[in-house]
Formats: sequence, structure tokens, C-alpha cells
Amino acid sequence: MSQTLLRVTNLAKSFGWYTVFHNVNFILSTGEKAALVGPNGVGKSTLFRILAGLDEPTFGSVTYLSDRVTCGYLPQYPEFGPAATAVAVLSAEEAMLGAAARATAAEALARFGFSGADANLPAEHLSGGQKTRLALARIWLSLPDLLLLDEPTNHLDYEGIAWLEGFVRDYPHTVLVISHDRYFLNQVAGRILELSPNGITAYNGNYDNYRQQKEAAFQQQLRNYTNTQREIKRIEAAIDRQMRWFLAAHRRAGQHDFYRSKAKKGAQRAKATIKRLERLKERSVEKPKAQAAISLQLDQEQRTGNRVFLATDLGHAYSRPLFRHADFAILHGEKVGIIGPNGAGKTTLLRLLLGEEQPTWGNVWRTPSLRPGYLEQEMESLDLSATLLDGVLSLLPVRTPEGRQRTCYLLASFLFPQETWCKPLQALSYGERKRVALIRLLLCGYNVLVLDEPTNHLDLPAREKLEEALRAYDGTILVVSHDRYLIQNVCTKVLCIRDERIEVYPGTFNEYMNWRRAQEAVRHSRQRTT
Repeated sequence: MSQTLLRVTNLAKSFGWYTVFHNVNFILSTGEKAALVGPNGVGKSTLFRILAGLDEPTFGSVTYLSDRVTCGYLPQYPEFGPAATAVAVLSAEEAMLGAAARATAAEALARFGFSGADANLPAEHLSGGQKTRLALARIWLSLPDLLLLDEPTNHLDYEGIAWLEGFVRDYPHTVLVISHDRYFLNQVAGRILELSPNGITAYNGNYDNYRQQKEAAFQQQLRNYTNTQREIKRIEAAIDRQMRWFLAAHRRAGQHDFYRSKAKKGAQRAKATIKRLERLKERSVEKPKAQAAISLQLDQEQRTGNRVFLATDLGHAYSRPLFRHADFAILHGEKVGIIGPNGAGKTTLLRLLLGEEQPTWGNVWRTPSLRPGYLEQEMESLDLSATLLDGVLSLLPVRTPEGRQRTCYLLASFLFPQETWCKPLQALSYGERKRVALIRLLLCGYNVLVLDEPTNHLDLPAREKLEEALRAYDGTILVVSHDRYLIQNVCTKVLCIRDERIEVYPGTFNEYMNWRRAQEAVRHSRQRTT
């Protein structure tokens, strides 16, 4: 039976007058793999910093099993000196650990995929995924008893995330991870801790189990509330009948002692019922409220022709070829997921299809009725100096009262209270900016949606609402995403860029991956026979 590794008791954190969270209580066991979830801004990263000893709680305590328990913390954005190389970072960590190092820098380099060339690249030239792996390698050298991973799937491609899943599952000690990647959580989490401003609720199982249990608990609370309110109304009706009977009996009794006594007993019964009602109201709870989430409904598109894009012998290169000799069509109503490793050319393919770049080889035909709405990964089209309201209104060709009213409705639907509408966009978090970009997408009558990493920086409730809206949309969608949950549940066709070519598969993400594994098995079998 596993032992308790740490216990968190009545933890609270405030910044000035603002309380981020309070009444946080939970335990972690040795060897456990758990996930911390919650909406943006609820304090997940703050809680991690407290657990790692980098910040102090306002109230409460974090108690470890013993003084010898070690903790490794991977922040969202790992920092290294700009000129530091992977070799230098890991060698310095090995020297600092001394006899406590569980492996050598050379072993860490090999295990975490740093080849000779990559190992000597300055950190400023490493990709986001490489920086994440380097930070994990540095932590792995000490093999801490508790591993805290804050959004570790950021910047990782599918192969990188699959590698990370194996790393977390095989890690010999306790892991607590913050992630908005639902597929990843399904693969690695054995327990979900949901953080809210009022504490933590624990759910056994992975992400899907958590969603089912949370919905079942909400429905049970709603039934309990409904039954209690029904009982309150029944008792109030009984009190009303008893009081009316008492008043009528009291008037009829006059000076007759027998009837006056009978009326008095009726009044006592009414008083007892009133006390029962008061006790029931004291025990009753407020009506449970569903978690606040964005309200997202995509306008149904204006019909394009049956064929939206046609690529013929398409290819593109920068310093090296990304892909070549690609032939495919995208038809009206198709929802196409574009996948591939980092640097394969996914965003470039979107820009080629939209005509924002010219191909090195081949050509792209577009339907003359094309009106694409493009959500860029880095949201370059946002003017960060504009206010929230003006940043959305600027898309309208003419500012009419109706346009302003629809804009205000969308801002409220996306959980922007009116007091925030005058904030500059640069003061918003990345998640809030992503919501602004989605609002801008909804304001104009586009007939094709082109989305580059649309779930980046969105919390779990927002991702689910976006997924629902995309599933219900009747038009054509092209989406680049590392969110496998989104690709699987929305897309009906897959374009995979790998090995300088584009594979086209008419099916879901899971069907494509099964087909790909089958193809690789056949190829390996042929290699063995030859």
C-alpha cells in the first residue's frame, strides 16, 4: 500500500486584497500520477510554486513525508542562459548534484534525444519542445521524489507528447501535472484534482472519468436541490392549510372550552410544522450552478462550391524542402485536420492554401466564392495597443448600433465583464487574447474556417465549447492542432505532413494512426523477410 508523500492543509493564497484560492486540502501518495486542472486564472501555477517551495502561502501548510523528500519543478517557460548549450546545462547540473546525481550528463543527453549537433546549440536556438526536454533532462538527473510539470505538452508535437506520456507513466516516483491536453491526461492521470477559488475536489480516474463523475455529481446535486424545494413547498402548503383551519376553528369555538382546546392543538401542530420547515431551510443548499463557460455558436456559412481547394503537384521549400508532389482536394463540408511534427510545414500549408504565400512547385486552385476566416497561431492580427472593445469593433466595415450590440453580446458570452472592455489587449492573458481572436472570427460572415492551433492557451471548459461548436458547424474547416482530442472528435479527414510528403487519409485521427501503424508493421515485415 502506498504511503502519503505530502499533505496540503487549509492552504490559501492572496495578493493584497485579492484571494486567489483558499481552503485547499489534498494528499499525494508515493508513486501516484495525478493531474491538477481548473480554469485559467484560478491559481494552478501559483499552487505549484508553493509546493515547490518557491512561494509562500498566505495561510495553511504543506507537509512532506520526511525532510529527505526532493521536488523537481518544470515551469511553463523553462529558462536557460542564452548562450548555454544542452551539454553545458546538464554538465553543470551533474557537477552541482555531485554524488546525488542519478546519472551522467552524457546519459541524460542520449535519453532525452539530444544528438551531437543539438547538444551544442545555444539555448536561444532551441525549439520550444527542445527546451522542455532539456528542462526535464536537468530534473531527471536528480530523480526527485515529486515531479511537478506545468503544461509540459506546450510546444511538443505528437511524437514529443507520445514520448512524454511514456516518460510520465514510467517515472518511478510521484508526478503531479498541470495540462489542458485532454488526450494526454487520459493517458497518464490516475486521479484528477480540480482547483477552484474555494478549494480542491478530487476525482479518481483519468480525464474522461473526471468529466463523467463531475457531471453525475452535478446532476445529483440538482436532484437533491429540486427534491428539497419540492418538500419545502409541500410543507408551506401544509402550514397554510393548518393555519387557515386554526383561524376558522378559533372563530367557531367562541367560549366553548372543548373547541377552543381543539383549535389550540391545531395551532401547536402548525407551529411544529413551521419549525420543521425552518430546519429544512437551514439544511438546504443553494441551487447548484454549472461552471461558467464561454457561449460559442458559429453562424452557418454561406455556401461555397462543392470543391473549395485543389492542390496539384504542390510543394514548398525554404532552406530545405518541406513537402513536394502533393495532390489533394478539400470539398465543401469537410473538416480537415492537418498534423505533423514541429517544423514539418503545417502553418506554411495553410498560408499556401489561402494564397498568403506562393508555392515553390505546383499550384493551388481556390473556389471564387471563398471567404476564409483565418485564426493565426500567434494572433498577429491583434492590435495590442487597442482596447478590448475597439480591437473587436475594428473588424466591422461600418460601426452600426447593431454591430456594436452584437459585439457587446459576444464579449459577454465569452466571459468578458463590461468593466474589462476598456483594458488594452496587451494587458490580457494569452488565453483571453485567444478568446478575443475567436470573437473576431464570429463577427464576419466567413464560409471557410482556417484555424491554426485554436486551443492554445484555452482552458478545458473553453476547449470543450469550441469543440462542440466546430462539430455543429456545417461548413468547411481546416485546423492545425496538437490537441489530439480536438482532432479526433471534430475532423473527418487527415492531412499528415511527414518525410517531405503529404499523406491524405479519409477518416478520423485514430483511424489514420491505426492505418499508419499497420503500414509500418507491413514494411517492417518485408524488411525482415529480405
